[in-house]
Amino acid sequence: MSGPTEALKSIPKVEKVIAWAQEDLDLQEHTHSRLLKAVRQVLAQLREDLLNKRLEAIPDDQRILSLVRARALDLKRAQLRPLINATGIVLHTNLGRAPLAVEALERVTLVAGSYSNLEYDCVTGQRSDRQKPVEDLLMDLTGAEAAMVVNNNAAALFLLMVTLAKGRRALISRGELVEIGGSFRLADIIEAAGARLLEVGSTNQTRLTDYRQALVEDDIALVLKVHAANFKQIGYSGQAEIEELAPLAHLNSLPLVVDLGSGTLLDLSPLGLQETPIKKALAQGADVVSFSGDKLLGGPQAGLIVGSRALVCQLKSHPLARTVRPDKMTLAALEATLILAQDPEEAKKRIPIWRALSLTEEELKNQASRLKRILGPFPGLRLYLARVESQAGGGAAPEQPLPSWAVAIESLVNNIALLEERLRYQKTAVVARVNRDRLLLDVRTIDPADFPTVKTSLTQAWAELVGSPYTVPSHVDTPEKESR
Repeated sequence: MSGPTEALKSIPKVEKVIAWAQEDLDLQEHTHSRLLKAVRQVLAQLREDLLNKRLEAIPDDQRILSLVRARALDLKRAQLRPLINATGIVLHTNLGRAPLAVEALERVTLVAGSYSNLEYDCVTGQRSDRQKPVEDLLMDLTGAEAAMVVNNNAAALFLLMVTLAKGRRALISRGELVEIGGSFRLADIIEAAGARLLEVGSTNQTRLTDYRQALVEDDIALVLKVHAANFKQIGYSGQAEIEELAPLAHLNSLPLVVDLGSGTLLDLSPLGLQETPIKKALAQGADVVSFSGDKLLGGPQAGLIVGSRALVCQLKSHPLARTVRPDKMTLAALEATLILAQDPEEAKKRIPIWRALSLTEEELKNQASRLKRILGPFPGLRLYLARVESQAGGGAAPEQPLPSWAVAIESLVNNIALLEERLRYQKTAVVARVNRDRLLLDVRTIDPADFPTVKTSLTQAWAELVGSPYTVPSHVDTPEKESR
């Protein structure tokens, strides 16, 4: 046989590459176990690239050694590290969702780097409640009677169900039995908490009358309304709203529990995003609202619960509340974020997520122009400005695109997907998206302070690509295109 199968036979043995590495001064600093792991990973990657026709021939010995050096250094570094999000998805779950404000980072460093008054009242000298500072801020910002914090919104929902509906039934629309990230289904969480579902309506249409008819059933503990995260129903569809459900639930002496998922303190409608603000949901009659801290709020991962004092007190007193309580770093970052949120106009400048969502098209186009100038010309690449669409992400405002601008890159000598791949391999990875044979660097999600780093990563990625056996080296004059 010929082709990749023949080339596979020329992959050197692990022992042979280890012998080369032991004579390399740069590799002698690494432990044998790390070196062995690096060699095995490099050879496995070469094998995969040959089979997938990303590589036509095995690189020479020195090239293999350079790959081993890079992999060994990568294994020595911490695996969780920062990168540059050029996808245009503001709340990208795979990329860590909301970056924290500088003030939040500073507060975490101060509180986590020393002893603190986490559960100590310096005035009385007595033990205090670790959540009180953030609870007071949440109450001020939402108008709620009480508040509490757990470690994420799934935990908030679980605690709500196990406290208020264990052994009983939760009334919910079939159209709101959503699946959240990581294949976790809302129904599974509710049932794991010991509650049973009483489904009403249909997948696409649930009316108030459906709830009213179901309320004749016994053993109903609460009415549950859930934010439609990550999807949007169009056409013949509809769900009963909070202001309709609240009077009906209260008439039957039941609490209305609302899971808003991403949750927002701002009215995002001026930006073209339809998300119910927390304060509005409570004003419309919701008894308890839960939402995430690391999505539209722009803080750390947390599940925030606001609403009725009586219900929140029940949640706090449940034995499981301690198993989902937040740590000092979460509370420090959350408190700093909520302090910034007290002044929305200032928060739009200081909280990265709020700033990214608030950028105008003109501001984005100017930033894209600046990034293009910094990147400069690349032989073999064509760079130009392109109007694109961003997304809020994180389950917020699904199918509601945000107009944005990007630097588009086309390759005259390679498949552009290879450049996208190489950008992810850099010391500071740049994660972008490929659309219609062009690489898009959407500036909505790139901090302008990182533009020079994007240049460095792109330069290195392109140098590796045109100088590697993955591509035929070429020097092509590339007059730049104007904006499309």
